[in-house]
Amino acid sequence: MPKDAAVEEFARLVRALKARDGRSYEALGRRLSVSASTLHRYCSGATVPEDFAVVDRLAALCGADEEERRAVEEAWAAADLARRPPAPVTGHAGTTGTAGTTGTAGTTKTAGTARTAAPEHARVPRRAVGA
Repeated sequence: MPKDAAVEEFARLVRALKARDGRSYEALGRRLSVSASTLHRYCSGATVPEDFAVVDRLAALCGADEEERRAVEEAWAAADLARRPPAPVTGHAGTTGTAGTTGTAGTTKTAGTARTAAPEHARVPRRAVGA
């Protein structure tokens, strides 16, 4: 499912729950401990919640049955996956980079460049001038 389609499907299901309940964004938001604008962003597809808990509470508050709640959770999972940036791929010897690239131990590849991170024991804390 394309990124926008996954988010739009999630938003459609959240809008349906809200419409069935009939309360305003503000009234529902108070019951869910989120702002009216946050709930509106979920319904419009502008934002996908970080975790499913608030959506599950919305589904329960709006009288969703178990099948509906599972459908909303599946839609949330797909939308959540679609909105997150791809995770870095870990290579051999603890290196990280983007898919299809490899690095050497202690380096991180970013957009065609390699940087070596200073070992933790080599970092010196900054001091205020004149201290």
